[in-house]
Amino acid sequence: MSHKPRSIRDVLIFILIFVCGLFLTVNSNMHGGKVNHPGKIWSDAAHYYVYMPATLIYHWNAFEFPYKIEKKFEGFLLNDKTGKVEIKTTYGEAVLLAPFFLAAHASAYIFNLPMDGFSSFYQVFMIIGCLFYFTLGLFFLKKFLDHYFNHAVSLIVVLLLTLATQLYYYVFEAVMMSHNYSFFLFASFIYLLKLYLDGGKKSYALFTLLSLTLSLAVLLRPTNILVILWMAFLDLKSARELWQRILFFLNPKRSLIYIVIQLLVLVPQFMYWKYLSGHYIYFSYPGEVFFWGNPMLLQVWFSPFNGLFPYHPIFLLFIAGMFIMIAHKRLNGVFTLLFFLLISYVFSCWHCWFYGGSFGFRPLSEFTVFMALPLGYFLVSVIQWKNLFLKSSVVVAFLLLIYFNLMQFYHYQIFTGGMWSWDDYFIKLRDYEIIDYPQKTYEFKTDFSNSFKYEPVILTFQHPRSRVLASYCNKEIASNVHYKRVLSKILDHPVSRISMSLWIYPSDNDSTHASWLCRISYKGSLVFFKSVSFDDFVNKRGVYARAYTSFDIPDWVDPDAEIDCFVWNPDGREFYFDDLSIKFE
Repeated sequence: MSHKPRSIRDVLIFILIFVCGLFLTVNSNMHGGKVNHPGKIWSDAAHYYVYMPATLIYHWNAFEFPYKIEKKFEGFLLNDKTGKVEIKTTYGEAVLLAPFFLAAHASAYIFNLPMDGFSSFYQVFMIIGCLFYFTLGLFFLKKFLDHYFNHAVSLIVVLLLTLATQLYYYVFEAVMMSHNYSFFLFASFIYLLKLYLDGGKKSYALFTLLSLTLSLAVLLRPTNILVILWMAFLDLKSARELWQRILFFLNPKRSLIYIVIQLLVLVPQFMYWKYLSGHYIYFSYPGEVFFWGNPMLLQVWFSPFNGLFPYHPIFLLFIAGMFIMIAHKRLNGVFTLLFFLLISYVFSCWHCWFYGGSFGFRPLSEFTVFMALPLGYFLVSVIQWKNLFLKSSVVVAFLLLIYFNLMQFYHYQIFTGGMWSWDDYFIKLRDYEIIDYPQKTYEFKTDFSNSFKYEPVILTFQHPRSRVLASYCNKEIASNVHYKRVLSKILDHPVSRISMSLWIYPSDNDSTHASWLCRISYKGSLVFFKSVSFDDFVNKRGVYARAYTSFDIPDWVDPDAEIDCFVWNPDGREFYFDDLSIKFE
């Protein structure tokens, strides 16, 4: 088939994908002609989005915004003292979505609708914009893969990335998060890079486009700078060629082109930071840091709380594809594996290694672009197998991976609690009717790094045992960390035993004179009480010590009784605590 018919075929296929995606996203996000409550502009998404209405409607004056609009979206802040709009993210996503925002604004004017920048009408255009960039990203990724595989393999790869990874959620639900837009920029970057390396090295126009996609990606999320490594390693054949390629890209003219484009892209961001802080360079994530010496690699890969492989096991096939490439002596396989390890390390060092409200391990959503090659080689390897049963088994495995991912999506399993135990994970699989899980035990765990899930907890950055946050008591806080449940709603049988573990850090005395209390009440009356003194475990200030206990629940306690476990501080001493675990059997 000639090049032109192939291009027409691909365009038609991706127009069909866009139309199908439009049906899916409208079905997922809208009801009665309006975007489902609470809408798409919320939390981090509100930060990314507000650049557009702030620039084009409200002229960066907080007093011109609709009253209390920032409370509705719980993201950006409108400072009622300075009149400034406070945003912690960069404007990269806003510049990509600006054409869709302008179209929404013009349409609102034509149809005499509220031109406030925040209504459901504007969000509909953002949903369409998200799908547009995703479809375009898939198109560029498919064109890149066509350099290595036949049409069918390339198409299957992009469909699997769509249906079996985190991308599906960030395209059809969390449309204003940055991941889909990074995906589009990465796919554009790798496609342009391949064209450039394969014969376009004399084209400064092509290099300018390549530099622009990289610059926008870095603007969108600074950690995206890691993809620049692909300029040195894609399709590398030898160590000698590596040195030659580095010298080629460091050529003064090429370096100048990239630097100028990156600066032009960053200038508006510098201007915003100057407006906000008085400085052109400003760290807008105060208190949020990387712990480079304390990576949480095993957690980000295997934790039941948003771990990569438990929630998106297709990444195991990506790894398998890397080893197949290495076995066939393809250096792309070695680099892809090393790149996977690098990005996993970097993201595991972030203070909030589970990334808050996350659909699995979300930072790797956009990096699936670089997992496409190993997945393609895995498919080619399977096609070459002669055993029909094994081939069929792989097809079934792909279908199960898609089913598992979509079941998670349509159950909206986004986890924000401080930690999750394996009990929670298997309960989730039982709710999907994937396994029949007898709930004989349940363990609640939290490191206080995010929401506690039950009663609000007083948190502090001082003296954490694990990562950033801990909780505490002092003379003003007599009790803290109440965990309340009805016993009959914890297990599928009566609770007979409870085990507790909590790490204590005395700060003003060697002892705390505090306790962990467990009270069980039925119809307003106390029926059971257990107290564990921390001083039985703690005897030195400034050092964490583990307090723990186990005890049986009497048979006569009614299953519908309510349990309330909490830290009790009757003497008002100051101490900190972290890493709570409560297990029910």
